[in-house]
Amino acid sequence: MSPSTYQGSANGYNIALQKTADEQLLLNLVRLKYRDTPFFLEASSFTAQFDFNTNASIGGVFPLTGGGTDTLTTGAGVSFSERPTISFTPLQGEDFVSRLLNPVSFNTISLLYNSGWSIDSVGRMVVQRVNGIDNAPGASGPTPKVAAVYADFNRLSALMFELQKTNMMQLGKASGGARDGMPVLFLPPSGVSAQADEMRELLGLDPSLTEYSVVAGSGWTSEEQTSQIVINTRSLLGVFYYLSQGVESPSKHVENGWVTVTLNEDGTVFDWSQVLNELFEVEVSSSRPDDAYVATYYNGNWYSISNSDLDSKASFTILSQMFALETGDVASQMPLLTIPVSN
Repeated sequence: MSPSTYQGSANGYNIALQKTADEQLLLNLVRLKYRDTPFFLEASSFTAQFDFNTNASIGGVFPLTGGGTDTLTTGAGVSFSERPTISFTPLQGEDFVSRLLNPVSFNTISLLYNSGWSIDSVGRMVVQRVNGIDNAPGASGPTPKVAAVYADFNRLSALMFELQKTNMMQLGKASGGARDGMPVLFLPPSGVSAQADEMRELLGLDPSLTEYSVVAGSGWTSEEQTSQIVINTRSLLGVFYYLSQGVESPSKHVENGWVTVTLNEDGTVFDWSQVLNELFEVEVSSSRPDDAYVATYYNGNWYSISNSDLDSKASFTILSQMFALETGDVASQMPLLTIPVSN
């Protein structure tokens, strides 16, 4: 059996397992849109056995009498079998649920930011309040009935993204002194960047400083010219709920009351695409889409992210990496399902 046999099979399994993980993430986002219970499985073990057999035979009949006919027979055979066995493990229990419900750490934000992801995407997904500026905090749970407050945060997020692109803003840690090792945000001096000056004004930061402490906190008391940035992050489950607001629903499901309709103060329907603003969108259709990056079937419809929707694909990848960072070493339960497959 040639090495290419193993290589082709390994690549096939790699693609299948990655596709399954993506479909599971999307499925749980759709479930949360409908206020259904999410559930997670992981492929805990995988084995495959290959068998390749060949055989050949030769025989004949040679009569001893002169009246018979000599007969010669040959035979050959080849058989190949591939028998993979995959064990799936449920992610559940106190450890896993705690990680879902605990706020996403600043270390995760910093790691994603410094690995090249847009602070606009990461910040809008993870942060629900900073120095009193709300980023649709109600979206961190089941879809709220009242319109979200988000405009100032989206402006702040856009300013930070502009500063990131020009390398005029950095997230890091303080060195030396009483704050050694503490998270900090670095900005250029006042007057150097219009975006940085506007950002200071929105956050109420002291314009004479270039280094600001970043601290976790659930509340904020307005303070002029502060040296602190108080961030309240969503939980990992809250990030899932937030992105689930970008899942479209068929009009029939809305009419049946299967999903929550968010209303403005004047009674009109609130548009969640204003909040997500090219961050994340999941399309719905009655038939399986031809050009889908990932798709899942639920409640009689297909939900998908288009291959051409690069922003949604990027946000989906961030969610996948964040899920791995926050739950990567969680203790697993006993295997739930073992599937032997024969080819």
